[in-house]
Amino acid sequence: MELATEPRNHTGQNRFFFNLTAILGYPIHLVVHGWQSEQPLHWFSHNSTDVVAQGRFLEAPGLPVFTLDDEEGNGLLEQIPVDVAGVARLMPAMDFELCQACAISDEARQLAMDAPLLFILLVDFARKQSLSVMEFQDILFLKRTDILHKIGLPQSKSLGRLVRRISLSPLLPWELEDVTKALTKTELLALLRHHPNLHLNHLRLLLRLRHPVEPGILSIVDGYSSTQDIQWVCRMIRDSLNMARRNERVLSGVTSRQALQQLHDRLVERFNRDSGKDPEAQRAALAEELAQEHGDYPSPPVAAIEGIEPLTSWLELLEEGSMMHHCVGSYDIPVALGEVFVYRMVNPERLTIALEYRNNRWVVGEVRGHCNANPSPGALDIVRRWVDNQATQGVSRIG
Repeated sequence: MELATEPRNHTGQNRFFFNLTAILGYPIHLVVHGWQSEQPLHWFSHNSTDVVAQGRFLEAPGLPVFTLDDEEGNGLLEQIPVDVAGVARLMPAMDFELCQACAISDEARQLAMDAPLLFILLVDFARKQSLSVMEFQDILFLKRTDILHKIGLPQSKSLGRLVRRISLSPLLPWELEDVTKALTKTELLALLRHHPNLHLNHLRLLLRLRHPVEPGILSIVDGYSSTQDIQWVCRMIRDSLNMARRNERVLSGVTSRQALQQLHDRLVERFNRDSGKDPEAQRAALAEELAQEHGDYPSPPVAAIEGIEPLTSWLELLEEGSMMHHCVGSYDIPVALGEVFVYRMVNPERLTIALEYRNNRWVVGEVRGHCNANPSPGALDIVRRWVDNQATQGVSRIG
């Protein structure tokens, strides 16, 4: 095997040479076969005398395709067809593997263009199983339903059509496992099948909600929705369902952000409304009902500090929502389940703080002022530092 020994990067017709010495801190060169070579995107690295590593099929050299440029700005990407590069950009963490998989045959490239999500899932499966080129090619000759079955999804023509219809935006590595799980859940698939313009964001929304919703809810999200947009929709739906005692029908007819906001505001007003002659007595009676339903109010999972104090009873939870004119009074179910705990900040400003139990630790969920106003940056920083400091002490879940 001929080794490149020149001290700078340079590009040949069928092989690309990259000097990584400055990046890695020791003498090392990476050689990648070009798109037109007999072994597209095959690679090896050497230290001018010996081969240090050699990549197998669907094994990346550790650098993204889009960073492999020489000193003149020419690089591997310039040889890769535009349509293939477009698919690779949908999964930046696997861009090299996706390009390499597309290069092996017309069948691979056709699947990538026709059903990019299925192709990405297949390449991820083949990579984890360390499949050879021939084994990967054998799968490509299968029917789409058989490919679904091979990678662990239901062997269904309708699922094949659905997966083909899902438009994509760039995927994060951990999302692939979540997407696979979502595509096995019949209740989620029933919602997705009837939506006209499916996008990965609809899967992201349903995975975050973790409970059934009305089909019209999908219309609130589209391909342009940001992570923050999806988080807002999830929070509004969760709060609305809490105030409606988990009655999904309350969301019937909601198909826009405006309609969801209006529903939420109506429910907050109704939940906190002072009706009758003695609202305090009514809240006390409701607090007693909550105690009978859930038992004693949980103990705080994170120790209080000056200016931040825990709510200590179901009555205080109801009074916090009424006083601050938001929906925290409806959080009794997640509080009882140990999923949420509510604190109030009294200094430097008046805020309601909802901590959430995620991934075996308590994190900041929501921080809201009067009528759901946003906190000041300074107050929010105090809350985050308080929770981060307490997290190192190993606080546990309540309930």
